[in-house]
Amino acid sequence: MKVLITGVTGLIGSALRDALQLRGDDVTGVSRSAADGVITWGDLTPELMSDFDVVVNLAGESIAGRWTKSKKEKIMASRVDSTVSIAQLITESENPPTCLVQASAAGFYGSCGDHVLDEQSPVGKEFLAEVCERWEAAATPVAEAGLRVVLPRFSIVLAKGPGALGRLSLLTRLCLGGPLGSGRQWWSWVSLEDTVRALLFLMDSEISGPVNVATDSPQQQKKFASVLGKVLRRPAFLPTPGIALRLGLGEMGKALLLDSMRLKPAVLSENGFEFKDAELEDTLERILKS
Repeated sequence: MKVLITGVTGLIGSALRDALQLRGDDVTGVSRSAADGVITWGDLTPELMSDFDVVVNLAGESIAGRWTKSKKEKIMASRVDSTVSIAQLITESENPPTCLVQASAAGFYGSCGDHVLDEQSPVGKEFLAEVCERWEAAATPVAEAGLRVVLPRFSIVLAKGPGALGRLSLLTRLCLGGPLGSGRQWWSWVSLEDTVRALLFLMDSEISGPVNVATDSPQQQKKFASVLGKVLRRPAFLPTPGIALRLGLGEMGKALLLDSMRLKPAVLSENGFEFKDAELEDTLERILKS
C-alpha cells in the first residue's frame, strides 16, 4: 500500500510512518521542509495524489501554550486550510486515493460532565469543538466524491517524551501532581501504540465516518493523578484550584485540564478492535519504565 502522511514529523505521524514501513508499506511524508522520504506542501499536485492508495492528514498547529488571539487563529487555520487543500487535491485527481484518514480530536464533544460520549454524540460549543467541527467538515468534498473518509477523534495520547504524559510526569516527580480543580472531570486516553494500531486497523477496513480513538477505561482526573503518582512513587494529593489554572493558563488550561470528556470507542469495539493497553496503571508502567 502507498500512503501519504501529512504531519509526519509529529508524535503520531512519525510512529505511524515507522509502523507502516515495518510491515512493508511505501510511505511518503509531507512537512514544511524536504528530507529523505519527505516532500513539501508545495510539491503536492492532483497528479501526485494518483500515486497513493491512502492519505493520512495529521497536520495542525500544536494546541499547547497560551491561547492568544493569534494562537487560536493558527490552531484553526492550520487544520482547516490544510484539509481544504488536501480535499481539493484529492477530488481533482484523475485516479484519487481510495481513502482519506482525516485527523480530529475528542475536543469535538466539548465538556460533557459524566455523560458517555460515542461517535453519535453532538458537537460541543467550546473553541476546540468549533475547530474540530470545521476540521472534519473540510473533508466533506472527499466523501461527496464517493471516496472513504475516516475521522479519528484522538483522545489524550500517552507516550514517552515531551508530550502530555511527559509534562504530567514532570509535575508528579516534583510532587506537584494531584487533583486539578474538582478532579472529577473525565480524561479519556489511549497509548501511542494503540493509536497507531487503531489507525492501521481503520486504513485496512471499510470503516468510514467519526471514530473515537480512546480506550474503554477513561479515568477521572484525580484517579489518573493517583495512578501516575503510584507508578512514579510520588505523592499525588496536592490539589490545584481550578481558578489558579484558569488564571495561569487561560482558556487553554480549562480546555485541556478541566474539561470533562468521557469517550466510548463504540465504532472500534463494534468492529472487533481490541486495545492492548487497556488498563491505565499497566500502560503507565510500561511507558515510563521501559
